[in-house]
Amino acid sequence: MRRLTEETVLAVGRLTLAATELEYLLAEIGTGHTDRGHHTGRGHHIGGDYQPDRHDLAAIFTATGGPVPAARSRAQQVEPARRAEFVGLVEAAATYLVQSRTAVRALWLDGNRVDAATFDEIAGLVLRCRDRLQALHDDLTHPASAPPRTR
Repeated sequence: MRRLTEETVLAVGRLTLAATELEYLLAEIGTGHTDRGHHTGRGHHIGGDYQPDRHDLAAIFTATGGPVPAARSRAQQVEPARRAEFVGLVEAAATYLVQSRTAVRALWLDGNRVDAATFDEIAGLVLRCRDRLQALHDDLTHPASAPPRTR
């Protein structure tokens, strides 16, 4: 077993949490709550806002293969004017999730040296993607109440 430095363990933890948070957002998207007036699943309405059923969310979040397929499917249903941007962000998220898993697994392959800075760099990409995807998701689900996006 390879011994990891404390710095590397902490960086892997940051990356793991960032990737899991991104997967959770993809699961939320996969519930079908991606645009006003178009909802699927067993969700319900509260005060005019659609709330996805937490069982739907849990099933997508824990599904074999992760929530990416459900988010990809929902991204295709977004209004045409925003679809390309949404699909692009979902695909970027999928790529960053693969990169994060690959980097962690590389720790145990002979000859690979992955340091804390590499994990932090990937975590930064994951978090920026999450922020952009969340902002777009918010724009699509609550266009009048969404705060302005910063770039």
